[in-house]
Amino acid sequence: TVASAIEISRPVNLPKALRALHGMNGVVREVTDEEILEHRAMVARWGFGCEPASAASVAGLRKLLDEGVIGPDESVVCILTGHELKDPNATVQYHTGIDMKAAQDHAPRSEPTGRLVNRPVQVEDSLEAIVRAMGGNAEMLKGRSVSANKAPVPVAEY
Repeated sequence: TVASAIEISRPVNLPKALRALHGMNGVVREVTDEEILEHRAMVARWGFGCEPASAASVAGLRKLLDEGVIGPDESVVCILTGHELKDPNATVQYHTGIDMKAAQDHAPRSEPTGRLVNRPVQVEDSLEAIVRAMGGNAEMLKGRSVSANKAPVPVAEY
């Protein structure tokens, strides 16, 4: 699986997890690598980063919503603990088709096929260029400055 952090044959905390699952009348669903990567990309579109194992919880939530196990008005929390750079190969391959591990052996590049593919775009290293690449314009930057002593304006303000 692409979710290496949950690919454990004998998890140390399995008894605790099963007690919690039974105590809360919980359910478990299996999700595919494709579902994990699609939901990891969806999480990223909302501005959050996570590694594939964390995205498995979001993929599982989608499956439970689709099955009607969880209703649309219910509150649910998905825990995203793993940093997005914990497994960069999965992210790079999903968005570019480049398998970084195989690239060392000069493996051919494949076309990415995911629904939420977001190909990287190279831009010059200026705030103006970054804003333009995100669909903004120079007017958005009026009255704002960036220097070595001042942090850039958060993207959320744009």
